[in-house]
Amino acid sequence: MSSYNKNNPESIKNMFGSIAKQYDRTNAIMSFQFHRYWNNKLITKTLEAKQPQTYLDLCCGTGEISLNYLKKTKNNCEAYLLDFCPEMLYHAKLRAEKLTFPHTISYLQADAQAIPLADATMDCATMAYGIRNIPNPYLSFQEIYRVLKPEGRVGVLELTQPSHPVLKKGHAIYLERILPLIGRMVTSNQQAYEYLCNSIKSFVKPEDLEKMLLKIGFKNTQVSPLMGGIATIITAEK
Repeated sequence: MSSYNKNNPESIKNMFGSIAKQYDRTNAIMSFQFHRYWNNKLITKTLEAKQPQTYLDLCCGTGEISLNYLKKTKNNCEAYLLDFCPEMLYHAKLRAEKLTFPHTISYLQADAQAIPLADATMDCATMAYGIRNIPNPYLSFQEIYRVLKPEGRVGVLELTQPSHPVLKKGHAIYLERILPLIGRMVTSNQQAYEYLCNSIKSFVKPEDLEKMLLKIGFKNTQVSPLMGGIATIITAEK
C-alpha cells in the first residue's frame, strides 16, 4: 500500500522528487509512448489554437508540454513553468538549456493553488497529469481563472478511467498489476506507481471537472476523451 497522499503535499513533493530523473523514461514505457500523442493533442487544442504571448504551464514536471510547444511556435512567447517539486524544475531547466529559441522562460517553484502571478496576465495555461494530485482542484481552477486574461484559454490533460466495461476492466488490471511493476523496475519506487494507480481510480470524472470550470465562470468548455477515455483533455475559455 502506498504511503503517499495528496492531502499531505510534502509526501507528494518527495514522491515526485524521487522519480524526477527517470520521469520521462517511465512515462514513455508505462504509456507505450502514447503520452506523446496525448501531449501533442493538448498543445494543439490549447496553445496552437491561441498562439499565446504569455503562457503558464502548471505542474510542468520536466517541461515536456511547454518546451515542445516553444520549439514549434514561431511567435515570441513569455513562458512560466510552475511546479512545486524542485527536482522536476531542475530537469526542466536541463531540458531547456539544450534548446535554442527566442522565447523567455521563467521557473516558479510554487503551489498551483496559489499561483504567484498577477491577475489577468496569461493568454494560456496548461496542466498535464497534475490536477489529480492537487488537494483542492477547484481552488487551482480559481487561480487559473484569476491569472488568465479575458478570452484566455486553459487546457487540462489527465489520466482517467474508460467508460466502456471491457476497456475499463482491462485498464484496471493494467493499473493494479502491471503499472506498479514497471515503476519498481524503472525507478525503484513501486509505491509511487501504486499511488498513481489509486489516484486515477479515486479521482473525479472529467465531467465533474468541467462542472467546476463552469461554476467558476469559464465558458466554451470541451471534454475530449482519448483512446476510449484512458486520458481526457478538458479545455475552456475565460
